Amino acid sequence: MAKTQSHKMTIVGCGPGSPDYLTEAGRRAIGNAAVLVGSPDLLDRYATPAHEQIRFGSDIESALEAIASRFENEKIAILVSGDPGLCSLARPVIRRFGRDAFEVLPGVSSVQLAFARLGLDWLDTRIVSAHKGIPDLTPEDLAGSGNIAILAGHRHSQSWIADLADTLGNERFLVVCEDLSLQSEKIRHVSVPEFRRLRISTRSVVLLLKEDVFR
Repeated sequence: MAKTQSHKMTIVGCGPGSPDYLTEAGRRAIGNAAVLVGSPDLLDRYATPAHEQIRFGSDIESALEAIASRFENEKIAILVSGDPGLCSLARPVIRRFGRDAFEVLPGVSSVQLAFARLGLDWLDTRIVSAHKGIPDLTPEDLAGSGNIAILAGHRHSQSWIADLADTLGNERFLVVCEDLSLQSEKIRHVSVPEFRRLRISTRSVVLLLKEDVFR
């Protein structure tokens, strides 16, 4: 029989937005926790009056210190949007406390849902984060990639994505996926000039799909 390990902390992937995409394992971890850690948005969605809340904002170090002060005595669930393995706040938490301190529960990422909405696989997809800043990548770095999924949301990311799409040329379809799983969800196939004029949500995934992807 495999040996089980009791963890004081669980990192819960909460999916792309709607509670419908939270796994049952994630719900149990949240229900069993005394302390919830996460963004204001996630805490507003999942915390109950029985939970102590630690808000994860721009001051990450303060949140880490608050977690450390409760680590020995409380069951803690750390909520991250999407999947913990994809550009999430799980990274600084694991760096601070070590991988053995956690159970990590995966969630549905916005990239997964974007491809599911289009009925496409994403086996050859290059995932790029432009959510917190412009990535240190040139069009030449990405030209040989298959499909490209870009986590957008930074105020300068839209212009960078448009310039990238222009450079890669007309052999790519540009698809904007906004607010996936929420009532405000939009999925639009647009040209590069149209994309430059859009006002997109901070919860956006932009896909640059190879020309033959729908065949």
